[in-house]
Amino acid sequence: MLTHFKTNRWSIVSPLGRSVILAGATALALAPLPAVANPDGPTPTYRLLMQDILINADLWSETPEILSASYGFEGIIGINGTKDAVIAADGAWQDLEGYENPPYRAQTSSGTPQGIAVNYGYPVYEADALPVVFSWPVLPSTVRAQDFLIHVTDGTTVTIVRPDVVSIVPNQEYNERNTLVMFGQFGNRLAPGTEGAVYPVKVEIAPDATLQLYGRIDGKNVAVSAAGLSKESGNPYAENGGPTLVGAKLSRMSTLGEGAPPGFDGQLPNDGVTLYGEEDAQFRLRVLTTGGFSADGVTSVMPDDFQKHFRLRLEDTDGSVIWLTEVGVEYQTVSLGSVIILGLADLGPPLSGYDPTYVEDHDNQIDIILKGDEAAMRLITHVEIPASGDYAPFYNPGGPGMDGTPGVTYTQPGPYTLQPVMMALDDPMTVTYQAVPEPSSIVLTGGAAALAIFGRRFLRRRRNA
Repeated sequence: MLTHFKTNRWSIVSPLGRSVILAGATALALAPLPAVANPDGPTPTYRLLMQDILINADLWSETPEILSASYGFEGIIGINGTKDAVIAADGAWQDLEGYENPPYRAQTSSGTPQGIAVNYGYPVYEADALPVVFSWPVLPSTVRAQDFLIHVTDGTTVTIVRPDVVSIVPNQEYNERNTLVMFGQFGNRLAPGTEGAVYPVKVEIAPDATLQLYGRIDGKNVAVSAAGLSKESGNPYAENGGPTLVGAKLSRMSTLGEGAPPGFDGQLPNDGVTLYGEEDAQFRLRVLTTGGFSADGVTSVMPDDFQKHFRLRLEDTDGSVIWLTEVGVEYQTVSLGSVIILGLADLGPPLSGYDPTYVEDHDNQIDIILKGDEAAMRLITHVEIPASGDYAPFYNPGGPGMDGTPGVTYTQPGPYTLQPVMMALDDPMTVTYQAVPEPSSIVLTGGAAALAIFGRRFLRRRRNA
């Protein structure tokens, strides 16, 4: 049995019994234990969330595959929502002094057990994260935690572990839903090659998995089994191991599918039309990320951050290369018109100005909104993240924030990236699927407030059981 050590941690009991943690010790035994059923079932909010609705959801390749399955970060999911608790768990916290009542998510990327129960069905405690990005959207009702086999190594031995919970959050918009995020016990913060390091090396979908992906084969929309798919895992604690891109797709601007179930739409509307207007927001260059993007791990990416992180490469008809680097500048081609970058979208709602209290959706999509001539758009070849010099790299939510604690190991920034652009101007490469919602006695009123009540009651019931 593989044993790994959480650095500077205390030990607690896994809520679903899939990992054995010795109270008062630092050794966490990881074993391929079967999932333990909860007689209460998942939270009502989770059942609402995981219904099979896809609207104009993106396809990222012609075949179903796992595009990335990298270790996310360690130990900061399921932490009591106070500054002291987050810092004790080696999470990042930023005070944001001078701002009145900043939102919790603007201060930390750590999630509370209550919030996790709302979004993932069950609470977890001091859990690690691992996002799995598919090339096709998933049918949410087919998702089961026990279908994911995570190969974890200490450098000599490989053991299979399973996640405690899995959800489509934060990719809950109807036109997304191709990324699943898992929480559980997957490793520690030591980089591969370091003595004592424990980390995932591969994610595999079990042979008997129920998980289905929805896409298109030979012009027909089909549901296919994800069983047997696998992907090697990257490590965010290795140099340049932070998040990167696995897709970029240029299409005509559309707001179809820009929605989410009631109570899960707190950062909506955030589409290009809402931010920049129907007349100007003509094209959308959507990028797909391996993990949540942030300038430091906590602070949200803002709609006016294009010049801070990105460049676009355009190859003109005469063979010359034009780098599109500034927002609001009209870039002229030799003979096919121009391109103007308006800014970023699919983040949070528009505001008159942006500061560190702004909270976006922290999902795996960012939209670059463009205006100009279609012929010129077709000349765009790549999205670049320079990640050095005048350009800031991206961190996943395990990063240090603005006020990282000295001596604590956080995730590393992501690497230089040059991502080819998929042209979807003629074929948007999207699918729509809507099953009949299952009967439910859930009555959601008051939006997010009702969801929070569900989560608190569920958590209290589990603790008193």
